[in-house]
Amino acid sequence: MSEPLRPADPSRIAGFRLLRRLGAGGMGVVYLGRDDAGTLAAVKVIRGESAGDPDFRARFAREADLARRVTNRWVVPVLGADAEAQEPWLATAFVPGPSLVEAVAEHGPLPPVTAHALGRLLADAVTDLHAAGLVHRDVKPGNVLLALDGPRLIDFGVARSEDDTALTASGMVVGSPGFLSPEQARGQAATAASDVFSLGGVLAYALTGRPPFGTGAPEALLYRTVHDEPELDGIADGSRELVARCLSKEPADRPTAAELRQLLGDEAMSRHTESEDAVPSDAVSGSGPSAATAPPEDGSDSRREHQLADWDSSVHLPDAVARMIAARSAEGLALPDIEPTEVDTPGTGATARGGPEDASASRPSRRRLLLAGGALLLAAGGGGVAALLADGDEDDPPKTAGRPVYVLGVHVSDSTEAVSRVSERAAQLAVAQHNAERKRAYDLKVRVLSDRGDAAGAQDVARRFTADRDVVAVLGPVAELPMRAAAQVYGQAGLTHVSSSTGQQDYFVTSPNSSFQTGMAHIALGGWIALHALISGQLGRLGVVLDRAGGTTIQDQASLLVRQWRDTLGGEVVPRVVAEGTDDGPGAIRELLASGVTAFAYLGPLENTVTAAKQLASAGFEGPRWMQHLLYGSEFPSLTGAAGEGWYAVDSAADPSQVRTKAARDFTAAWRARYKAAPEPHAAEAYDSVRLLLGEFARTVPAKSGSRPARAELGERMAKVKYQGMDRTYSFGNYHEFTSDGDEWMTSTYVHEVRGGRFRQLGSLAELQAANGTES
Repeated sequence: MSEPLRPADPSRIAGFRLLRRLGAGGMGVVYLGRDDAGTLAAVKVIRGESAGDPDFRARFAREADLARRVTNRWVVPVLGADAEAQEPWLATAFVPGPSLVEAVAEHGPLPPVTAHALGRLLADAVTDLHAAGLVHRDVKPGNVLLALDGPRLIDFGVARSEDDTALTASGMVVGSPGFLSPEQARGQAATAASDVFSLGGVLAYALTGRPPFGTGAPEALLYRTVHDEPELDGIADGSRELVARCLSKEPADRPTAAELRQLLGDEAMSRHTESEDAVPSDAVSGSGPSAATAPPEDGSDSRREHQLADWDSSVHLPDAVARMIAARSAEGLALPDIEPTEVDTPGTGATARGGPEDASASRPSRRRLLLAGGALLLAAGGGGVAALLADGDEDDPPKTAGRPVYVLGVHVSDSTEAVSRVSERAAQLAVAQHNAERKRAYDLKVRVLSDRGDAAGAQDVARRFTADRDVVAVLGPVAELPMRAAAQVYGQAGLTHVSSSTGQQDYFVTSPNSSFQTGMAHIALGGWIALHALISGQLGRLGVVLDRAGGTTIQDQASLLVRQWRDTLGGEVVPRVVAEGTDDGPGAIRELLASGVTAFAYLGPLENTVTAAKQLASAGFEGPRWMQHLLYGSEFPSLTGAAGEGWYAVDSAADPSQVRTKAARDFTAAWRARYKAAPEPHAAEAYDSVRLLLGEFARTVPAKSGSRPARAELGERMAKVKYQGMDRTYSFGNYHEFTSDGDEWMTSTYVHEVRGGRFRQLGSLAELQAANGTES
């Protein structure tokens, strides 16, 4: 959640004594501070180029002024600000509780009564916001904090006066994809109705545990927001109608925030009235615990006060969520007294910087004991997670006096054995190469932990890694669900991790500073199938089966493939959809064959794709056939036998033995020497990712002996990095997703064909284009 101050950090900002770092980004740092009265504050300090930009200072002053206008109980108040300071700063009240994203990700959807109360209080906050002439523009689960006495709406960094359009460029999308309104997705100005749309999305998320327009790449979320209906399954009929109204495409069809507050309040009062017969008589007389929540009889403003009060006693938070909030609050209260900043000195305990050393300096503080106890509890609670050590003692670094040893974590999954194995091997190879350098300043070790492929197991692994202060970075998770679940844990701890084999890009909601992805976006690969068909002269009448058992990745991919093939390239497409949990695949294939298709794409899970291959072979179909990219490196060739021959997989994963660069040749030779075999699929990308991580980590290691690298600094460096890998330059976009410049994506996207019972790399799209003399 936070980390110690660094030597270069100030000890005080205006009237606030700084205690910890809460986070950092490209514009500055957020500190935990405390004023002389003991009030805790989140102090945002602007640094770098922005601090020297007069226009930015004007906007910053405007932000502070706007935020001061709102005094609602459920909005985090501004405690102070100075836009004219050498480093502009803004202080708001500190809320130690988790965000709604964290609570739902860890403990599931909220009960309806809790979600409705949450929505009512947030609607009250937004009502006062709009009454002050403001539009928040980024209402989302990550900007809702849960405290013991109720929720708080935070982050007015993009809030604006409702009539203010000068500060936003035309066509610029402001807000968070997945929760912003259709008009914002189109780049139009946000209004009060836009906040209500976003608030409806928050309600849907609280009630179902998932965003109303799904997950995936930001551009896919924006498209669905504008064109698709929200997914509201699992919401009770009465609530569903209200949430659907909030999520109306047309702003005029949505209720106002005040109307939403009233509707949710009326619903709560109705539930209270229906349950009165079940209330014990002592509660009615005022002697029982329910007396405090009995509604007033005058029906005026006091009724609203009743609706908005007594969060924890009337709402009945789920025990697990209440404990989570209490634990965070206790951690905030357990901060040390105001004293000189402490820095870790190995072997001597904590020594006060700028103060005298005495016997008390070597004793651990209460705060340190609490953190150490939490780490022990987390480690003890992970008994269901398999912990694996490095491959034998040969990789243990030599015990050299005075040389620190840091740990690279590898987060793998039982559900993806092949990718997990190559990720571990890539990490072992890179670490062994580092430890072989004679003039190294430190040694490295590898620690491997495996989850079960589910959210709970992934979070267990992430907690164990984050609790181990020797772990400085993590490769993984390797699968989509673990990546989404574990990212929030890594994000809270500021522990940088990189996944080389995922591509859905929705983790940024919970981990905007610590999570990175070096694999290309899954959604784009559907379009690359169409490009391969064009380049290879196989652009015919395409039959596409979207097998929903493959999940949202496949659904996004199929939609893009159909659009590219038909609308961009002018080809014919006959699509069919197979519902999840049905055996409709064979029937869909028969229909497509009967329609005279000359090319075929089956986008679904491995088992169903194998069945499709055998059916097409039995029917004598000899046209080009494509599978979804995640099956590259799978058992598809062995499971299909002769029926799988000729199938294509278009993927960003390379066979490094076929890549014509010195780095690829050196890697292939090193892999063969160590593992006595050619590199497996996905090995090159995992190795590049580890080398990227370790290279940037080396720049965060303090030159001063005894000082430890700060975890958050690695994430800051990664966000700005450009690293040359075997076949591509790695850099990251706004959501820490892999990005590429110009046509480089064509040189690092490969076509693999099943030949002779295994996948064989035909070349990159650029190489195939050059060989065939075609233009994309």
